[in-house]
Amino acid sequence: MVIDHQVALSDEIVAARQRAHLTQEELAARTGLSVRSIRNLESARVLRPRPATVRLIRDALGLPGPSSPLPRPMQLPLDVPGFTGRVAQLAQLDRLLDDSLRATSTVVVALVGRNGIGKTALALHWAHRIAARFADGVLHVDLGGNRAQRSPASPAEALGCLIEALAVPAGGIPRGLDARVGLYRSLLAGRRMLIVLDDARDADQIRPLLPGTAGCTVLVTSRTRLIGLVAGEVARPVVLDRLAPEEAYELLCARLGAHRLAAEPEAVRGIVAHCRGVPRALAMVAACAAVQPRVSLTELARRLR
Repeated sequence: MVIDHQVALSDEIVAARQRAHLTQEELAARTGLSVRSIRNLESARVLRPRPATVRLIRDALGLPGPSSPLPRPMQLPLDVPGFTGRVAQLAQLDRLLDDSLRATSTVVVALVGRNGIGKTALALHWAHRIAARFADGVLHVDLGGNRAQRSPASPAEALGCLIEALAVPAGGIPRGLDARVGLYRSLLAGRRMLIVLDDARDADQIRPLLPGTAGCTVLVTSRTRLIGLVAGEVARPVVLDRLAPEEAYELLCARLGAHRLAAEPEAVRGIVAHCRGVPRALAMVAACAAVQPRVSLTELARRLR
């Protein structure tokens, strides 16, 4: 529990400082920190103190390290097995990540494209690939911007999920949107995290979920172009289009095996042409072929026609 943990830490530091007969000014001189930092930590005003700050104070007072560190969140759903293609987009995302290391504010990447084009698959694959570069973990929330059966998640609902993932219990999450935004940004200050916001409806749904300081990278997927987010928050757009024929073939090969495709090359060409480079369509055809191994690819191609 973040709040109780911070209060306990503050009490521990105050008691240790007093036992050492040190003033806050003297402790600040020993650690090289400002007196204000000492006061904020002792009064539990900072929900997420920098680990380096806590370590300096513990070392100066001879306190042991924390006995039960908070778990590092890793909320990503399963990576797509046998992911293929999207070499250019993966390289573009890697360059944007390198840029984020030098950025002075939160870096926002907008992965946009039509329905079924593979935005979520690419986002999850890339996020799994680079997750280790985010020392404080990875958060993920499905915003449901295009759900047919339910309304999209409101910013307040999404913030509740994100704050709870940062080890704040439900009872410690404020009700109002502004209060949730403030707490969320306070929790992320000084941390390096990847935040994946999947299936966003529009820029207004995303803005309250953006951290307020540098250190985090936000990856958003959306069917809309999010022009407002690109204009206002300088989000970096990565546009997904149809797979090239060779990439479509690689997808089918990963799902069905090269031997089965080599046995019916004409049928494979027909399937690739009919699916028009849309990953979801190719995946559905591959699934039908996988669960019906006795049905030829030629027959499946005929059914598609």
